This record gives sequence, C-alpha cells and structure tokens, in this order.
Amino acid sequence: MSEFEGKVAVVTGGANGMGERVAHTLAERGAVVVIADRDGERTPLVEREIRAAGGDAHGFVVDVSVEDQVRDLMTEVVRRFGRIDVLDNNAAALELTAEDPDIAALETSVLMGTLTGNLVGPFLCTKYALPAMLTQGGGSIVNMASVSGMLGETSLSAYGMSKAAVIQLTRAVATQYGKQGVRCNAVAPALVMTRNTTEWMPPEFKDVYLRNSLTPYIGAPQDIAEVVAFLASDRSRYMTGHVVPVDGGIAAASPIVADRRALG
Repeated sequence: MSEFEGKVAVVTGGANGMGERVAHTLAERGAVVVIADRDGERTPLVEREIRAAGGDAHGFVVDVSVEDQVRDLMTEVVRRFGRIDVLDNNAAALELTAEDPDIAALETSVLMGTLTGNLVGPFLCTKYALPAMLTQGGGSIVNMASVSGMLGETSLSAYGMSKAAVIQLTRAVATQYGKQGVRCNAVAPALVMTRNTTEWMPPEFKDVYLRNSLTPYIGAPQDIAEVVAFLASDRSRYMTGHVVPVDGGIAAASPIVADRRALG
C-alpha cells in the first residue's frame, strides 16, 4: 500500500518551484493531490504531468490571499473527495523580494503585500481546511517558512518578518488543535535552486550561499519535498509545532565560519 493511499493533499503554489515538486512527490506516493495555484498556465500543465506519470491530480486556479477563493476551494475539495488529510502551505509572494531592502528603506506597500502573500494565504488555507480535518479526526499541515524568518539579514526585511509570522502560525495551530488530531509543522529552507531561482539569481549571490553552507551544494526542490512528505505522513506522528531547517546547515553555524575556513 502506498504511503498516502486514500489521502487527499492540498498543495498551494503547487504549479511552480518547491510546491510543484511536493505535488509530484505526494502523488507518486499515492495521494490525491489538489494543486492550488494562481498560475493559470502552469496549473493544468502540472496536473497533466502528474496524471501522465500515473498520479491523481486536480488543478484549481486560486489566489490563496483572497478569502472567498480559499473558502470555495476547500468547500469544493471536501465536496469532491470527502476529506482533507494534508495541507502544504507553499504559495508565497516571492515577486516582492526584489523590492525588499533594509527597514529604513522598506516601503509600507511592499511590507503589506508581502504579509498578504506569505502570511494571509497560509492563514486562510489553514482556517478553511481545519473544519474538515477536525471532523475526520485529524490531519497534517506543513507550512513553508524560511531561515529568513529565523535569522537577521541585511535586506529581505518584509520577507523575514512574514516568514517569522508563519512560524508563529505553525505553533499556534499545533497548540490549539493538537489534541484533536491536527499536527502542524514548518519547513525552513535556505536557497533552493528552483527553475525561477536559476533564471533570475546572479551567480555571485548563489556563491554567497554556497560559501556559507555547511554542505558542498545548494538545495534542490526534491530536498524540500522529501521533508514535507515526511511531515505530512504518519512517520512524523509525534512531531508538531516544530520548524525544520532544510538549509545546508546555514542556520546551525557561526556566521564567521566561511571567513575562518578561507583563512585555512
């Protein structure tokens, strides 16, 4: 029997980047996967790819920061499939990171837009998936945080604040609904080489991450998908309220390690 056979998983941001890889991975392991993404071109494409590989996928074009759309999505998922076992809150407002400097230069509009995309979306999806999970006796929610929400940075101020808030959302849900069978954990990646990252990130920026990583490579989407699948599964049944860094060790080391290594 496949690990997720008979289970329904909603993956937000499932048509791109890490969410796309999560959707493929959960489908490969037997889940009925609901791909919720605002990308109207890639959502049906990823659905077809998963089906062609033998998986069961259903694409919905949804902006998860819009409450009515999220409510309608979760209602339709329960109507069609009868349950929601896994929610992977992966969607994020990454397009605003280019306008996300230090605090003094940060525009309020960028902060509000980042919070809407990175915090309001996971909040709404959790809010409207919870009733199904509580009715059926449990479920697993996996939020996409970031090491930027755990550490200070010279820029990405709004992004870091939004991901810190996602971590607190994770703890709140775990605390409030754990006794009713709902677990909630978060994954905190560092740089992950998705298709978009490969296209727009300057080589020198990648070099900074690689130099400060404890591993000899930068992460790939499958590295994240494997941890999400673990947290979504019964294998992690005694884990809730935790943030799991999947970051090549960046959050574990002293900030002077790269400089000391260079000294020999």
